[in-house]
Amino acid sequence: MPNIQFTPTHQLAQIRIILVRTSHPGNVGQVARAMANMGLGELYITSPRFADMCAQPDAIALASGATDVLQNAVIVDDLASALQGVNCAYAFSARTRDLAPPLRTSGEAAAEVVQLFRAAHSADLAPPKVAFVFGAERSGLVNDEVMQCQRLCQIEANPEYNSLNLAQAVQVMTYSLRQAALHGDVVAPVSALSQPVMLDAADLRKHEGMLAHWEQMLIKLEMVDPNIPTETMARLRALFARTQLSDNEVNFLRGIAGAVLKAK
Repeated sequence: MPNIQFTPTHQLAQIRIILVRTSHPGNVGQVARAMANMGLGELYITSPRFADMCAQPDAIALASGATDVLQNAVIVDDLASALQGVNCAYAFSARTRDLAPPLRTSGEAAAEVVQLFRAAHSADLAPPKVAFVFGAERSGLVNDEVMQCQRLCQIEANPEYNSLNLAQAVQVMTYSLRQAALHGDVVAPVSALSQPVMLDAADLRKHEGMLAHWEQMLIKLEMVDPNIPTETMARLRALFARTQLSDNEVNFLRGIAGAVLKAK
């Protein structure tokens, strides 16, 4: 049994917030403030408008003292880079998508993540790495970005007007996480969720490598033509997002692809 007392609010600091193609420094500052208010500290930004986004005056001013979040923020080229080391990612979008990953409300997602942390502690394991992904201010996340995640997450806003700005969306999600950490899954019982997140899910970088390997196999089998767009790989992504895969399962599927490629 673990010797260290489990404190869910401390685990929140391990959750990664990812901002994709953010254009306004002020929004980054407000996101940092929202994160610090709720006990989160890990911020990644992909392809921002300014290379020094976190050092922009508006970002610093609107962070209102949450400068440690800004100073420790990591800027990367793309979402795949931001997801390295992550076991499960939640894509935020107000729009439903074809072939989308399983849907969660912000409350359900928060309860699910805290339950994962509890389960890991009970099993004396390191907590899984979880990320919440937010799109650009004007366009949100594109389909390919959503499909790199294992869950689609939405805020239950007024359906007649559900346009939250970036910092508002992050604030709602981080508040939901803190409430779940403080009060358990009272609002959104995890037992009621379909397809719960696996505790031993593989690192998403390994998952992406497996999908690339399978794409090579399908091309070799002439089931996929790289010059003709199809939904084949999107359907495979959706399938594996629903089931999730452990490291052993990823290795098994790569072994199949390798054997087929060798035989061909």
